[in-house]
Amino acid sequence: MKRQICIFLLASAAATGACKSAEPAPGTTTAPAAEPAATPKATDPASLKTLELDPAQSKFDFVAAKITKSHNGAFKQYSGTATVVGDDLHSIVVEVETPSIEADDPKLTGHIKTADFLDVEKFPKATFKSSSVTKKAAPGATHEVSGALTLHGVTQQITFPVTVNVTATGVTATGEVTIDRQKFGVVYPGMPDDLIKDNVVLKPSFVFVKK
Repeated sequence: MKRQICIFLLASAAATGACKSAEPAPGTTTAPAAEPAATPKATDPASLKTLELDPAQSKFDFVAAKITKSHNGAFKQYSGTATVVGDDLHSIVVEVETPSIEADDPKLTGHIKTADFLDVEKFPKATFKSSSVTKKAAPGATHEVSGALTLHGVTQQITFPVTVNVTATGVTATGEVTIDRQKFGVVYPGMPDDLIKDNVVLKPSFVFVKK
């Protein structure tokens, strides 16, 4: 009988000790349970306003170069849309008609349209679709735009600074981005004594207005 009482007391002591071990030691505090992270709110489609690119107020220039000199040019035909939320730019989509390209030399204009360069008969359109537009102040810019540029049948992700101005009547977005033509499959080297540089500077300045 005494043995059973001892076993019972030992068991009770062990249980009490287990309960005490689960309690915080004197002078310590227990950290509160972490709250679940807040889920970012998706943009309410009803808050988006769609604007249409106005070619009459816009331009899309570029600069390309050989070892001996640079050439200026522009695309003359394009279309697109932009969306805004409140007073801020949300997205941009632009489609360019590649046969509308013009360089500062008529002979060069014709050559750019051939399979040596843009091959406009096979690839009559180039497109850009933004994936993000972020407020990010930089020298000469207010935002950073990222997205997919499709040119010469090849799609590459690009990121570049843009100056955005939103007014009651529309949006102006002006940027500059340098692309490597080789990454878009435009590999014509040029003449051996006057090689063409790989980098091409695109200079879009688009105005989007209410439909």
